[in-house]
Amino acid sequence: MTALLITGLSVSAAVPLAAQAKERPPLYFSMPTDLTTMDTALMTDAYADQIAINVQEGLLSRKANGQIKAGLAEKWSHSSDGKTWTFKLRKGLKWSNGDKLTASDFVFAWQRIVNPKTGSQAAYKFLGIKNADAIQAGKMSASSLGVHAKDSRTFVVELDHPMPQFELEMAAPQFFAQNPKVARQYGKQLGTASNKQVYDGPYRLAGWNGTNGSFSLIKNDNYWDKKHVKTDKVIETVVKEPTAAIGLYKRGRLDLTPLGSQQAVAANKNRSDFKTYDGNASFYLEFNQTGKTKGLTNRNIRLALSRSIDRQAIADQISGGMYKAATGLVPVGAGGKTADGKDFGTVVRKQTGRYYRYNLKQAKKLFKKGMKQAGLTSLSLSVEATAENPVSKPEVDYLQQAWQQLGNVKVSEKFVPFQQRLHDQQNQNFDVMVAGWSSDYSEPTGYLTLFTNNGTNNDGKWQSKTYTDAFNRAMDQDALNSKARTKDEVDAEVALAKDAGAAPVYWNAYPSLVNPKLKGLQNFNSGDSFYYKYAYVKK
Repeated sequence: MTALLITGLSVSAAVPLAAQAKERPPLYFSMPTDLTTMDTALMTDAYADQIAINVQEGLLSRKANGQIKAGLAEKWSHSSDGKTWTFKLRKGLKWSNGDKLTASDFVFAWQRIVNPKTGSQAAYKFLGIKNADAIQAGKMSASSLGVHAKDSRTFVVELDHPMPQFELEMAAPQFFAQNPKVARQYGKQLGTASNKQVYDGPYRLAGWNGTNGSFSLIKNDNYWDKKHVKTDKVIETVVKEPTAAIGLYKRGRLDLTPLGSQQAVAANKNRSDFKTYDGNASFYLEFNQTGKTKGLTNRNIRLALSRSIDRQAIADQISGGMYKAATGLVPVGAGGKTADGKDFGTVVRKQTGRYYRYNLKQAKKLFKKGMKQAGLTSLSLSVEATAENPVSKPEVDYLQQAWQQLGNVKVSEKFVPFQQRLHDQQNQNFDVMVAGWSSDYSEPTGYLTLFTNNGTNNDGKWQSKTYTDAFNRAMDQDALNSKARTKDEVDAEVALAKDAGAAPVYWNAYPSLVNPKLKGLQNFNSGDSFYYKYAYVKK
């Protein structure tokens, strides 16, 4: 699960079965923001993850449909109670520098992430592994984490309780291995440049010095399945201006580009290479409830702010119909199935949809009541969003106009670079933040983890015992009871909606221009977007 910009692209295609042809041309892709790190323990954004899944590989990988398949582990199993997992690594695995890759490299990597000294925001994902909670609380050492290498090829994990999402997480970057020798050699500089990391995936990163906006992914000759890597080189360029990316695509210098604005969609939607792909990201407004911003700790004021938003208008007017109005936190189609086989997002909107339905008359009443409760006669809010995102300005303009209709509300706009937005969000340096989230796996808890009490990604610091208890039940005592688990997850969604702990606004989609000759590029319904291993440009 990762923080997101709104612009992006996802593509699904069948994996070609033929062996790689010689001298295939490079692939050309772009990113809308600078690459942050190649240290998987410190990644917090989708773009670092995007590169990571192509230069590293986990115990497990994904099929074209997003389901789990063997990765560095050739086989795996779990005990009957679901609490002990055993992974058998392939023979002869190597890092890109030639070092042997063994089960102890996973032990090292996982212990490093849960160690509070590392400062990993992904540490919460390890909760439920034996002793992880106590380690993160500073009560036990990282070496006590419930993982061990039975031998050089056997990695064993002990859980406190069954975790149905555990298998799915094994394909996520935060659960990848790390070369201990390299990590100790570079220390805090690990992953700050392409030559300060080693790689075990289809490609290795080259030419990135930590700040430059152009770098390459080169086929990794030490990768166990290199014969199925279809293209020898992928060239990535940071293009922060969306119109510039479109221009590069039309001049044949990119193989795909997102269309991140209504104007771009309108200008290109009749082209034969125009495609729209569903996303799995939920975009929401996070309210600072630390007490720093007067009024936002009041439930009725938050409800008023949420109910005064015409989500369908935002989806239609800003994206030209390319986004979908949110009826819950978990997007329809991205949260997996309920116990009776129905789509979770479709089921839950029957109970949450009314809380996100536009009703200005009711919003005004709620606002008046909330202001009286808070002892306020006026409300001043700053709304912060990502500067590089072309949707940010019209979206925040809309919020400013909508909220000023409630009464004596003053709304200022703040646009900052993506990295600054993440920093402000993590440090509660905001009033209202336009934020986004996607899940590593197709399950509601991948989204619901956002707002648990004291959760590492609960940046607005909303507190709800009802929500947190429901989430914890879904992740623990009801983990293997699909009916009870579904009820817990629905209860959490309803608690968020009733209290306006945050305000989901829309779910993303990706209108795009795609080179018709680009084949084999994979994208999954959940987790990270582009997987390059099987991608190539047909001559």
